[in-house]
Amino acid sequence: SQYGRCLWYMQDLSTDEVIWSYENDPGTADIQRTNWTASNPIFRGMYGRAMFQVALVNEYLRQTTDSKLSDRGVAADLRAEIQTYRAEARFMRALTYWHAMDLFGNPPFVTENDPIGAFLPPQIQRADLFTYIESELLDIEDELAEPNADPITYYGRADRAAAWMVLAKIYLNAEVYTGTPRYA
Repeated sequence: SQYGRCLWYMQDLSTDEVIWSYENDPGTADIQRTNWTASNPIFRGMYGRAMFQVALVNEYLRQTTDSKLSDRGVAADLRAEIQTYRAEARFMRALTYWHAMDLFGNPPFVTENDPIGAFLPPQIQRADLFTYIESELLDIEDELAEPNADPITYYGRADRAAAWMVLAKIYLNAEVYTGTPRYA
């Protein structure tokens, strides 16, 4: 919930579509009055939560490789289900990187293939992150559930329509992210 709240604050609170009278949270009044700095606690919170979510996804992907699942004796039916979970996790990372690209421009970039804690993550350029997000979503598209699949099983989970939504969002703003329009 903190992720969503910070995202909403950052994307909407400074616009003319929001009048927010509850300004007890530190940093809220500064955003609404467009008087913020890099030390704003909401901005710092969003940045931290986004990078933490990327770290969680990366670790999940490290722990669910085929070799680790084999070493742990995971049954075939569960392994098939885990493949769907892995695609959903990769979607979550792509979604998070889209938010980071949109809000912060050139965020740090790490995947499950990078060592843990051995280095400061390199900063990725917006255009390169755009390419990564696009390729990641296109790569997992067929591994995600069909839109409106079993609503009981898939309620609240990422399906192909969720991936299409993020692709549409990045394509609509591609000119900002990459310098090249991608409206088509």
